[in-house]
Amino acid sequence: MYKRKLENVDIGSIVVSQLQERHIKRITVKESPKIGAEAPMPLLQQAAVVTSFEDEIVVSDQILVPQRLDDYEILVRNKYTGLNHVDWKSKKYHFNIHSFPWVNGRESSGIVVRRGAKVYKEKFPIGAKVFLASTCYRELKRSTFQEFTLFDSRLVWRLPCEMCSDGVSRKKFGLDFAAGVGVALVTAGSALSSFVDFQNVGKANEIREKSLIIWGGSSSVGIFTIQLARNLGIFKNIIAVSSLKYEHYLKELGATAVVDRTLAPGELIQTVKDICPTGIDCGVDVISRKTAELLLEVLNDGMETRKVLVCLSGTPGENARAKHPDTEVEPVGIKKFHEDLVFGENFVKFTSDLFEKGQLCPVPSVRVFKGFGTFGVGLKNGLAELEERDASAEKFVVRL
Repeated sequence: MYKRKLENVDIGSIVVSQLQERHIKRITVKESPKIGAEAPMPLLQQAAVVTSFEDEIVVSDQILVPQRLDDYEILVRNKYTGLNHVDWKSKKYHFNIHSFPWVNGRESSGIVVRRGAKVYKEKFPIGAKVFLASTCYRELKRSTFQEFTLFDSRLVWRLPCEMCSDGVSRKKFGLDFAAGVGVALVTAGSALSSFVDFQNVGKANEIREKSLIIWGGSSSVGIFTIQLARNLGIFKNIIAVSSLKYEHYLKELGATAVVDRTLAPGELIQTVKDICPTGIDCGVDVISRKTAELLLEVLNDGMETRKVLVCLSGTPGENARAKHPDTEVEPVGIKKFHEDLVFGENFVKFTSDLFEKGQLCPVPSVRVFKGFGTFGVGLKNGLAELEERDASAEKFVVRL
């Protein structure tokens, strides 16, 4: 069902020499003690560190491992980490890095190795396989470009299981696919929370069925937005703007129509109007300010209903917004996931149930970058490739 690509990195002497010239520090990987319920944690860990905006990322083995856990926290030994454009953009364009040295990384999958006093032990036994999305940008102990990540267990997913015909339980997908779920899923949920209360999904009676348009349907955020929208059950129309080569796949996920993103603006607006003559109520833009401005035009057509546009990559300019003052425009509030614990917990419970039932699936293809035991090499190569090109219907992850 899922596709996995391995990007193996040759760590021969010539390549190592080139990496050293680029300030990627090779270190000796120390054997960790066997981890169990009573196993002590190492004091130090390896991490990919940003030392300045100008210098390349280095690997340090002097990063402290959190030793004290709050009541609901778990310590996760990361096996894979997902890569996102913010991981290279923040360094290149000088944002979201608030001091040096700095550790990036917003999502990972791994094994529970320690837990706080009030952690639900049946859900998170030592050794449980989990995945997470770290929206706490300013707390480096929450970052994932390192061996261990500390996070609130109430905002962490267990790997979903299914019962086979022979009575044996197995994981629906592995840690490699799980590492690329967190950020896109939380972003999609945060965007849709502008239209629906996840605490009351299935309880509230909708007066009329809504219509939703998503520009960037084949992006990882778009893929999860389509699936969540389908499962919410309040959208009569779910229109994805995307390359038509993904049309069949996006319709399988729940899109009721796919519109060619290469159409001229006027043609695209007319196509959407033909699909949904009564108009669109809700819009999610994943791509840019320019596409967000086009979605404003799309939302302007149709019936007089509450119109809301949520933007992930830049909100429309003042002139565009002045033309459509009745449409509410919001940037996506991804920090809501950890700042509003009620929302975060309910979202994890809602999506965990969907994963278990097979009604929510990860992006169908991952590209795994490896470093053959040398920490930081896979990260460097993965980030370089992600900067060079986009990843439609595919996720880049690194095996740590």
